[in-house]
Amino acid sequence: MQAAAPQLDSELRGAYPQVGPLVQLRYAARQLQLFQPRLARSDQAGNLLTRYRGRGMNFEEVRGYQAGDDVRSIDWRVTARTGKTHTKLYQEERERPVVILLDLRSPMFFGSHRAFKSVAASGIAAALGWAGLLHSDRIGALLFSDREIDTVRPRRSHHAVLAMIHSMVARAGELSSPIAENGSHSLKTLLEEARRIARPGSALFLISDCHDLNEPCSQPLYLLSRQADLQVIRVTDPLEQKLPAHSMTITDGLQRTFLNAVNRSQRDAFAKKQARLRIEVEQLCRRHRLPLLDFDNTKPLVPELMSFYGSHQKNNCYRNRKRGQP
Repeated sequence: MQAAAPQLDSELRGAYPQVGPLVQLRYAARQLQLFQPRLARSDQAGNLLTRYRGRGMNFEEVRGYQAGDDVRSIDWRVTARTGKTHTKLYQEERERPVVILLDLRSPMFFGSHRAFKSVAASGIAAALGWAGLLHSDRIGALLFSDREIDTVRPRRSHHAVLAMIHSMVARAGELSSPIAENGSHSLKTLLEEARRIARPGSALFLISDCHDLNEPCSQPLYLLSRQADLQVIRVTDPLEQKLPAHSMTITDGLQRTFLNAVNRSQRDAFAKKQARLRIEVEQLCRRHRLPLLDFDNTKPLVPELMSFYGSHQKNNCYRNRKRGQP
């Protein structure tokens, strides 16, 4: 399996993600562990703590009444409509719903080497989805483009992960410029939408370059962190942090332009501005006690994932890689 990881990751290149490599990440996901395991305290315990509520909390289906069913579970509306007694079935919450918040707006359509940020972010989302599914969690997603928000309802099925993969490949395929048009959604909108659909106790993974994770996002971050466990995964390109000392040619695949980076004062001013923006994101996450993980889109994806979520890593190693921890 370790020998296959570089081969899988080598296909995560270019400006647009492909379905095949994202599906193959399910093999690498076997080595990922999204949450720290907890000690089981009963013979029916799952991987996560649960509060027993008698009949359960999540509605599953309605079926005909059978001898021994709790009369409190009778669905009187269906019974009255059909003339036959029906009962509601509930499912106890023994897993943590995982919702992936994926930023596929125009600024993600950028990369200086290996893969665009949108490609790396899609690979991270697919790997986390497969890893959660392997641990029997329900997987859902919010895919965030400039003007649309696609929702994948959390399900404990590989169809949910496949639906997320096909949706994000389609959305990423619509990108053509790193410059967003007027009226593009802000990250604040995504956080507000996530709060609307996320159930208490859910695990949320925000995958973005965090270019507009700023003070206006503070209130929705606070409200979201009160009802769910949120991790922020920042995907950035080294060229966005520091300009090279030599000039270069930049292209979007159709047009080319020349970037003159010889002026040292301009390079220093650019680096200081980008460093200040990164520090603001880190301070915001620290204020709300949110883990902040940094991914470099120019590095191989699978080794980076293993360094953060590898099941062989000790818990203290994972803590040392987190940011925003008080």
